[in-house]
Amino acid sequence: MVNPKERNQRMKSLFANVDTEALAKQTPPSPIEQEKRRVGSAAVKSMDRAFVSIEDENRRLHDQLLSAESIIELDPDRVVPSFVNDRLDIEGDESFHAFLEGIREAGQKLPILVRPLAGKPGHYQAAYGHRRLRACQILKRPVKAIVRDLSDEELVVSQGIENSERLNLSFIEQALFALTLRERKYSREVISDALGRKEGQRLAYISILTNTAALIPEELIRAIGPASSVGRPKWEKLGALINNRSLSTQQKKILEDVTATSAWSEGGSDQRFTLIMDAFDQSAKRKPNLVKVTLDGGVVIAAKRTDNSTRISIPDNRLPGLSDWLLQRLPELFEEFQHSKERVLE
Repeated sequence: MVNPKERNQRMKSLFANVDTEALAKQTPPSPIEQEKRRVGSAAVKSMDRAFVSIEDENRRLHDQLLSAESIIELDPDRVVPSFVNDRLDIEGDESFHAFLEGIREAGQKLPILVRPLAGKPGHYQAAYGHRRLRACQILKRPVKAIVRDLSDEELVVSQGIENSERLNLSFIEQALFALTLRERKYSREVISDALGRKEGQRLAYISILTNTAALIPEELIRAIGPASSVGRPKWEKLGALINNRSLSTQQKKILEDVTATSAWSEGGSDQRFTLIMDAFDQSAKRKPNLVKVTLDGGVVIAAKRTDNSTRISIPDNRLPGLSDWLLQRLPELFEEFQHSKERVLE
């Protein structure tokens, strides 16, 4: 039997290597200490959540600032027009002078829309607001603008914002603008958006515009100007007097003579259209009465022209069978003629 003294010594030997300080650290905390730790942990978590919330809010504010569009003032001489301008003659428009005086007296009320000009830091390209831009250039004052990154398509479509509200955009201005966009391979849907056309007026009207503008050389359209009172029928009539959208030598001489007159320089674009139309029309009516075509062997085919018809005379004794051949081929020749006209309009 082990005596009490020996038992005590054995018990001490069991715990002889125990680090009492380390053991104390492993001792569960008291209820008071547990409550303190719980409160402290909750406070830290609450602060963490607060910091996360603040960071999220800062991020949202940062994104809003980045996306916000502010009106700034730009040097108007550092802003170039749209790459496809829908205005033929800003300063020649009679209403522009009143518009200019309004900005001179009351200032620019609405900003223009521009995009940064690629390759030229500090320079911009106007999407819309060309009259406001020109007025500020003339008045030598900063132009108010909104700067936005725009693709080419977004730029031309944004022009529809003004076009849909503009009452004085003439037929030929719309037509030349639409044709220019079509030549740049934009779809008719994009063109109609750029012109601010409503859904029911879209595709058919765009075809009318582009087909009419395709009849007339662009330099002649720009020489005449917007001609706001001249509609589609008169422009089509002028186009019918021009072959393959190219002026003949005689028509170029007529244009040179007409543009040298005081009536041209002193008149507005409506009057300039009338001067050109009358001159070309009179020239077309002065066709020679008799045209002769000499073939190989000295055979002559004569064509007698009037204002309303052309009569061709074929010497059957010299060219037997040609008349019958032409009459048989006439439907085919007429179809070929129609296709040649359609190719000009495309």
